[in-house]
Amino acid sequence: MSILPSAPVIPESDNVVPGSAMNMALATWVRVGAGSPEQLATLSLVLSAADIDHLVDHDSGAVQVAPADNARALAEWSAYEEENRGWPPPPPTRPALQPGTPPTLGLMTLLAFFHAHTGPWQAHSPWFARGAVDSEAVLGQGQWWRLFTGLTLHADLAHLAGNALIGGLIIHLLARTLGYGTAWLLLLLAGASGNLLNLALRAQAHLSVGLSTAVFAAVGLLTGLQLVHRTTRSLRALLLPLGAGAGLLVLLGSGAGRTDVGAHFFGFVAGGCGGLLTGLLLPAHPSHRPQLQAALFALAATLLMVCWWLALR
Repeated sequence: MSILPSAPVIPESDNVVPGSAMNMALATWVRVGAGSPEQLATLSLVLSAADIDHLVDHDSGAVQVAPADNARALAEWSAYEEENRGWPPPPPTRPALQPGTPPTLGLMTLLAFFHAHTGPWQAHSPWFARGAVDSEAVLGQGQWWRLFTGLTLHADLAHLAGNALIGGLIIHLLARTLGYGTAWLLLLLAGASGNLLNLALRAQAHLSVGLSTAVFAAVGLLTGLQLVHRTTRSLRALLLPLGAGAGLLVLLGSGAGRTDVGAHFFGFVAGGCGGLLTGLLLPAHPSHRPQLQAALFALAATLLMVCWWLALR
């Protein structure tokens, strides 16, 4: 919208009768703005809100007011433009997966094939006997690799399906935020840390399996990242991501039956600490360089394979 210098105009309108008193009055009106029909409608709305009489002359593409209202009309329009400068804001940029990124769906499918090979939890199964998260073996015998191998085992098909479907969505979001290599390496480290805390802070022997510790580590990682990268530091803005993460923990991680609530909670805590540290070290939108993400993903896969080699040797 262009604001024009005050100048008398004679509006061309079928509603104005030549020689009439109304025509003589309007002949002295001044043009205050010109632009597209949408801009004229906006200016007319602003002037109407300020109770300023005006005429929208669609033939000349301008808005006219009485000379006595000219200064006030210009002031109202200037105030409107100042209040709405930069509005609407540009949409937030969303980091996209780079070409060639291994999809989370494919990794969840591999996890399902691995479950089909290992079978459900059975006492005589060598996979569970050597790979489950066992407090006596980890804390008493130093078999640290169980903290990682236990993440890939599932007690039954329902356990696997819950982690693959719900956990897959959360992990996919984390991968889009950090890059798939960074996300999976942090998932393994935070998930193993959650398993360790769950064993170390228990008074009795404990045995567990499942990716769910890493899933809640992913929730914690996203929460920690949001806490660091909030553009405002108000108490509400800081508590919002923390409350959302805690809400997911309560909603998804506190079920009855054989649900390991401790593993879920400590996975969330370990992930939250990892998210805070990662947020301090990385920018809000880190670069998803394909070579770096491939190298980090290869490191995560190698770590997991070494752990299983140590378990089965």
